[in-house]
Amino acid sequence: MSKQFVEVDERWTHLIAVFYYVEGALYELVEDFGCVNPRMRVRNDASASFIEYCCEKISEKPGELVSLEEGKENEVISGYEYSDDTCSMGEDPYTLLNKKVVKEVLSKSIELLTPYTHITSQTGIEYLLTVLSNGRGYLIEGEENKIVVPMSKALFSLHTHPNNCLLSPHDVRSLSNTLMYRGIGGGVISRDCYLVLIRSGPFTEEDLMNLVKFREALRRMRIDELNDYIGRGSVGTNLRIHTNYLHIRRL
Repeated sequence: MSKQFVEVDERWTHLIAVFYYVEGALYELVEDFGCVNPRMRVRNDASASFIEYCCEKISEKPGELVSLEEGKENEVISGYEYSDDTCSMGEDPYTLLNKKVVKEVLSKSIELLTPYTHITSQTGIEYLLTVLSNGRGYLIEGEENKIVVPMSKALFSLHTHPNNCLLSPHDVRSLSNTLMYRGIGGGVISRDCYLVLIRSGPFTEEDLMNLVKFREALRRMRIDELNDYIGRGSVGTNLRIHTNYLHIRRL
C-alpha cells in the first residue's frame, strides 16, 4: 500500500501530455484524411496549449480531431485549428519531442526525484514519479525494494533504486507497455546515477524486438552487451538511452 501520493502539476508534465495528443492527431491526419507532410505548431497559453496544424496535401480538412478533443477534455489543450502558415513555420511532431520535451522532462524529473534517492539508499523504500494523459505527475512512495503502481497507461515514469540504475526485467516490461500506449519512456535513478530510455520517433515493432533483447541482456547480466547499448546510446532505432553511466561494471 502506498504511503505517499503527491500530485505534480507543472509545465513539463503538461508537455508530455501535449505530445501524446499531438502524436495521436498526427496518426489521425495521415490515416483518416490523407495528410502529407504534416506540420504542427504549439502555442503555450497560461494553463494549456493551442495547436496549429497544416498538411502539404490533404484529401479533406477535418471538422475535429478526436485526439485533440480528448486533450481539450483533459484541459491540456485549449484549442486547435488548421493554419496554412504552419506548413512553412511549423515543425514535424517528433521535433517537438526531441527539441523540447526530452530535455525538459529529463532535467525536471531527475531534479524532483534526486532528494528521494537518498531516502531509498538509506531505507530501501522506492519512490516513483509517473505522468498521465491529464498532464499531471504523481509522486508515489512504495515499499522496500519495490513499488506497486496503482494506475495504468502512464506516459512517462521514473523510479528510485537503492544502489544502481539498471532496469529489472519487470521494469522493462512496464516500459514496453508505456511505449505501446504511446508514452515517451521511463527509467531508473539512484543517488549516483540515472538511466532513462525515451523514444525519438514512433515506437515500432523493430524497437519492441530490440527492447526484448535488451531485457534479456539485463536478465542474464551480459555486461559486455549492456555496455554496447550504452556506447551506442540507443536500443533499436527510435529508443534513446540517456544516462551518466560511462560503462557498467560487474555487480
